[in-house]
Amino acid sequence: MTSTAVPSRVAGEAGADRVEAARPSRWAWLNGDYARVFAVVLAWNVVLIAVAYLFGPSSPVSEGIPKTGIGSTSSLLAHTYRWDAGNYGEIAVHAYTGSYAPTRAFYPVFPILVWLVQTVSFGTLGLLVAGFLVNLVATWLAAVALLKIGRHFFDGERAPWLVVAAFLTAPAAFFLHAFYSEAVFCALGFWAYLFALRRQWLWMGLTLIPLTASRITAAVFVGLCFLEFWRSKDWKVRGLLSWNLLWFPAAFLGLGGVLLYMKLQTGDAFASFNALKGVKSWSYHRFNPNILETLWGEAKLTGHALLGDVPMGSWTLMSHVLPMIGLALLFVSSVYVLVALRAKGIPLALFGFAAIVMLTMNSNVVSVHRYLLPCLVMYVALVLFGERRPQLRGAVHVVLYANALVCGTIYIRFITGFWAG
Repeated sequence: MTSTAVPSRVAGEAGADRVEAARPSRWAWLNGDYARVFAVVLAWNVVLIAVAYLFGPSSPVSEGIPKTGIGSTSSLLAHTYRWDAGNYGEIAVHAYTGSYAPTRAFYPVFPILVWLVQTVSFGTLGLLVAGFLVNLVATWLAAVALLKIGRHFFDGERAPWLVVAAFLTAPAAFFLHAFYSEAVFCALGFWAYLFALRRQWLWMGLTLIPLTASRITAAVFVGLCFLEFWRSKDWKVRGLLSWNLLWFPAAFLGLGGVLLYMKLQTGDAFASFNALKGVKSWSYHRFNPNILETLWGEAKLTGHALLGDVPMGSWTLMSHVLPMIGLALLFVSSVYVLVALRAKGIPLALFGFAAIVMLTMNSNVVSVHRYLLPCLVMYVALVLFGERRPQLRGAVHVVLYANALVCGTIYIRFITGFWAG
């Protein structure tokens, strides 16, 4: 009797163990993508705050620090409010009702989100805290999307995480932390592309609409998603005969909304495009579709600076040399992805080429290293290089480390009010 009862009891316990093993743990979500990426992004922001707290007060300062008001205090987030952040802050508080015309050149999505967070908090959150929360969530979502995009191109877990690391260590990555619109733009752009990769055209279209209301360069993301849509049809023209094709012109409803909003606010629907005309400090912005002329002039200036023929001043370094190096890397990355991935890499490669055109049509490359932040083809290309040549994987980590050092150096310039792009 005893000998037959014991096996029965053990079998019952084994069955219970199997049921228990099959039941997901209530803490399983902590090992998911969203939780792990959030931990990384939160830690990354804490490090940036710590760097600003430790090095900011003891460093020389320049004109980018506001003399009074927001950004001039010693609060933990005051360092995020430098240079163009003042324009976004003005929009968040007063919309476009102020007399300073250049403010109209900045698109309203990020300031509206900041205003919304403040409103939901019933005014208990200050402008900088609201902006920090918006950018924290946006950076988190951008990194999650990038991780999942990485899995479309790489097997295993290491490579997709390296794509995220390349994003967070990019030389201009600290702008995701600052009171700027970069984080929101990257989040919308990356998710739109991810939805396109998943063939979720409805969600892609709904994401592209606010993206085009965020910045005019959203057009390159619309093009990227269109190319991915066409690739899903095996590049057949007849494959474009689909109702989903309408999402691409519909994407510009966001830009249309901005034009209408500007008309209501300023009386000029094209105020964003005309805002910098006649402003002396922004006179270098002149529309010039001859991008080869712009690139050649910038390349000569960069070459002379690197050879020591002209002084390597801070403006030359930050507004000419660094942006041109970034554009060169974007071109090389796009070519590499096209060669390495062939048909699968065509959308990303053409996205990179289109970005070069889009970012050089204003007859200058000022701040282009910041505008390159959403160009995910560079992150994919870097990791792809290491995956295709395992013996050189260490070089990828060296590049990430070097990028982080450059990012840290420029970040200290930014928080102390020196021009950083």
